[in-house]
Amino acid sequence: MNIITIGGATRDITFITDKGRVIETPENLMEQSLLAFEYGAKINSEEVFFNFGGGSCNTAATFSKLGISAAANCRVGNDDDGKSMIKNLEKLGINTNLIQSDEERKTGFSLVVVNKKEGDRVIFVYKGASDFLNVKEEEIKNTEWIYLTSLAGNWEEDLAEINKAVENGKVKLAWNPGAEQISAGKNKLEKFFKNTEILIINKDEAIELAASDEKLKLDFNEINNVEVLAKNIKKWGAKIVVITDGSNGAYAHGGEKVLYASATLNKKIDSTGAGDSFGSAFTGGYILTSDIEKALKYGIINSGSVVSEYGAQNGILGRDEIEKRLDEVKVSWL
Repeated sequence: MNIITIGGATRDITFITDKGRVIETPENLMEQSLLAFEYGAKINSEEVFFNFGGGSCNTAATFSKLGISAAANCRVGNDDDGKSMIKNLEKLGINTNLIQSDEERKTGFSLVVVNKKEGDRVIFVYKGASDFLNVKEEEIKNTEWIYLTSLAGNWEEDLAEINKAVENGKVKLAWNPGAEQISAGKNKLEKFFKNTEILIINKDEAIELAASDEKLKLDFNEINNVEVLAKNIKKWGAKIVVITDGSNGAYAHGGEKVLYASATLNKKIDSTGAGDSFGSAFTGGYILTSDIEKALKYGIINSGSVVSEYGAQNGILGRDEIEKRLDEVKVSWL
């Protein structure tokens, strides 16, 4: 196999509503927008979608669609949702031998509330069995790449096992850290960054990481500048640092200069899975071409397609489809 994806697995219900009110809070760099509803109100939805999600599953779906052999390392409950998720992965051509079945806990579940006006969403997550994923070096060391998404539970132990697989073998790591890892801060994560080939984070996460470095004295304008963030975070050890900025596009820093690509003009109806579809397509594009600029285009095109449909996996594109659209994305060097 070429790549093992590690992270969560969830059954998603997407709830569409136009009743949400977006409240802008630009003074709070880590929570710049809020989605609010009338307290005590009953909110109706005209449409509801049932989908599959979770970082491990979403990213494995992209790799498989790109023609890269993928295996998912996640944990589901021994229930109907868990069995459905495994069947869906097998249908997508993904190896399921590393999926763990939990006899005590239910499969993870997400309620995705999509603001119909904007296409953005808030996700309420019950991680369930995903919290108890037990990553073992022995099971993941015989692969070319690992794509690591959000870890929960005893994530430090899991991260140590992944780090051993990277240090002891020829495994390359692409890492899209979850909220718990980002909250741990630079000091706790730096030793792992040094063994990371590709680090993928969004702007808010980059700001939080930069703020956790006591030696990094950035003023308000600097810490709100993605180019500045990318250059400083790359000094911590990752070979390539990628920072996404929603509808503003994405940045990649793997050499002397930072690359920037604007987002596609696809109509956004559901941003669920945007990060997974971008990060896995960027990594897949880099694996296939060894070209950071082309990889950035892969990520932009795939995520633009995914957000134009409901659910995290429905809009994923194959390699041929992406290659035909490469000229749509303009990349500049900053």
